[in-house]
Amino acid sequence: MAKAIMFQGTASNVGKSMMAAALCRILYHKGYKVAPFKSWNMALNSYVTKNGGEVGRAQALQAEACGIEIDVNMQPFLVKPKGNGQSQVIVKGKPIGDFKSDYKDQDYIDWALKTIEESITELFTDYEVVVMEGAGSPAEINIEDKDLANMKVAQLFNTPVILVADIDKGGAFASIVGTLELLGDKKELVKGIVINKFRGSKNSLQSGLDFIEKKTGVPILGVIPYLNEISLPEEDSVTVNEYLKEEAQIKIGIINLPHLSNFTDFDVLGMESIVELDYIKGTEENLNKYDVLIIPGTKNTTGDLDYLKSKGIDLRIKQAAQNGLEIIGICGGYQMLGNKLLDPLKTEGELEEMEGLSLLDMNTEFSKGKDTYQVKAEAVSKDNYFFTHDDGTIEGYEIHMGNSKLGAKASPLFNIRNRSGQSCDIKDGAVSNHLDVWGTYIHGIFDNDNFRKQFLNHLLRKKDKEVSFDVINFKEKREKALDRLAEVVENNLDMELLNEILGIEVN
Repeated sequence: MAKAIMFQGTASNVGKSMMAAALCRILYHKGYKVAPFKSWNMALNSYVTKNGGEVGRAQALQAEACGIEIDVNMQPFLVKPKGNGQSQVIVKGKPIGDFKSDYKDQDYIDWALKTIEESITELFTDYEVVVMEGAGSPAEINIEDKDLANMKVAQLFNTPVILVADIDKGGAFASIVGTLELLGDKKELVKGIVINKFRGSKNSLQSGLDFIEKKTGVPILGVIPYLNEISLPEEDSVTVNEYLKEEAQIKIGIINLPHLSNFTDFDVLGMESIVELDYIKGTEENLNKYDVLIIPGTKNTTGDLDYLKSKGIDLRIKQAAQNGLEIIGICGGYQMLGNKLLDPLKTEGELEEMEGLSLLDMNTEFSKGKDTYQVKAEAVSKDNYFFTHDDGTIEGYEIHMGNSKLGAKASPLFNIRNRSGQSCDIKDGAVSNHLDVWGTYIHGIFDNDNFRKQFLNHLLRKKDKEVSFDVINFKEKREKALDRLAEVVENNLDMELLNEILGIEVN
């Protein structure tokens, strides 16, 4: 049978995802056929598999570290919060409905664990090693009987657990001891401890490390330094990444929505040396200080549009557009740009109709069905638009509910030529007749190097700058970042001990 190991954390955002990605990469470099796994995840940053299933973005990164395509068995349960205590539950890539946070009865728990066990078994059949990741903390005693992410999963196959603690935030030693104490008998599965995000000399930690080993009886597997030079998305998250640069030539503002989703769409823009990326709070008055404004994806389009209206941000966006500021909408943000949002089945809330921002001549009607596809598209040729048919293919993914119908004052932006491996001819997105407002359902659009290059040079030209800016190679940068992460982690882990815990040869 395949080998497995599981990273659990003393809290959320301690670095479990990065540790799992690093080990995936280490084992991949050693020639093992390895896969990631996270049984249950609550996240708004999602991705679409080759076959159209929706999974968390962090697991897609981990699969990339393994040199494989992400599969729904690598994350059987994804939960996407919608607000007011409700979340959309996605099982093996497909939504099964919206549920209240307290819906987990014993029948559900039993069914979910069986589903999780089936997914792990499938991975054990196809791979030599499975690197698992927990969620939050395994010691949340108030939900211990309902926790589908941590010890219940480890116990299914007696999987050894590595406990990760973030020392940068302080309180790491107390959190380690407290977590292990609260685990009770399940503590026996914890075979090692990793201290993550450490700044300084390891010698200054030694007395603390010795104390932890003596107090808990669990060995310290390693101390990982704080890695601020590696550009990889953090865990599925609690914060957005801002990229603030005093010498930036282009300033991009992104509206920070309450139900903001897939904000990893914009990280690559912030990696460019000339770009400052700023998430705009409701108190920001001067939107015209930006060169372009982006309304991002959201898990609750009408709820977040109502938020913009309640704060008067909608009026500021409209005024900025009248002043000539370029406005972009991605997915839910694209839907908000239209005239009306129609919801006859009340899939988004209680309102059947809502006025949009009226910056694009289109109406959107929501439906219960969800479109989840990997896509390839090409631009619909349009005079004076910065990206043309000749500039090549766009790759990305769709995750949306509802369809948008354009009016006479807007034109389609892309022709989708392939959806999840199937040839098609579908119009996507819209651009205003004045070319200053546009939107699309395609996530990951800025990850395309040539599109990003044309976009940034277009913004430079609008500022009367003649410099032709050459962008980074995104895929190459991501590969190098994964390799660097693996290198640092491998150099700071006791690989001999890890080999013993995992039961494989790691030289």
